[in-house]
Amino acid sequence: MDWVNPARRVALITALTVLTAALAIPRGQQVESQPARTAPVPVAASTVADSPDAYYGLSVTLTAAVEEKLSRAAFTVRQDNTKRAGQDVLVLTPTLYGTVEPNTYVTIIGEVARFDAAQISANARGYTLDLPQEIAAKYRGRPAVLATAVITSAMIDLTKRLPPPMTAEEDAYARVMKQVGAAFAALRKGIETSNAAVTKENTDALAHAFAEVETFWKTSHRADASRWAQDARKIVESIGRAAPGGNWEALKGPTGNLGQTCQACHMAYRERFDDGSFRIKTKGNQ
Repeated sequence: MDWVNPARRVALITALTVLTAALAIPRGQQVESQPARTAPVPVAASTVADSPDAYYGLSVTLTAAVEEKLSRAAFTVRQDNTKRAGQDVLVLTPTLYGTVEPNTYVTIIGEVARFDAAQISANARGYTLDLPQEIAAKYRGRPAVLATAVITSAMIDLTKRLPPPMTAEEDAYARVMKQVGAAFAALRKGIETSNAAVTKENTDALAHAFAEVETFWKTSHRADASRWAQDARKIVESIGRAAPGGNWEALKGPTGNLGQTCQACHMAYRERFDDGSFRIKTKGNQ
């Protein structure tokens, strides 16, 4: 789609995303007691500005040019370059993890509401109202979009906290974590099915992986994380020694302890981002 201008490109891709989501649930699987979710209504910013009553309470998607950034979490958009009074639409976000640049096109998905700072503060949880008093007074009673997505022409959603690029150390650590996750799942399955071969294969794999994790955290000077990795290694080694005895029910307790040990380290040192990926927490975020 190189021949499509930025505004149309964002609109087209967003429309396809919305349509795919709307069609994803077969009718037979929809719960009758709950109404099926409706897709956001495509609308122009100028239409919302001119006829807001028709859209209050509706989820909409609109593509428009950024006119002005008003605060850390609020900005205005306008459908075109005309400067007619009242044609700009206020956009409120929980927070923005990037910068909206004036005169660039974005696609906004969210609910249209009549702007009232007090009501939005009371009812719209998570939305940051950091507007200067004179700006809040200017837009009072006018339509605003409580955005759940602000998508740039590069298809980056500025409302999502995305992770920084991985360092070489994080990349190596992430690979080990994937091995741990796969081997732990297989180990639990092996114990549940009383499969000695699967249990041995995965206790061996986990012991090796946790030894690597222990070394990583020692190098990083995180004594508690290194100790958790050591404890995890000792647990899987004990499971490996006990498995040939065939008392599979007794192995479920140590397996649960292993999961708790991993969880403790994750809570302390792993940070989850909005795309589902993890990074190692910086010391300031621990």
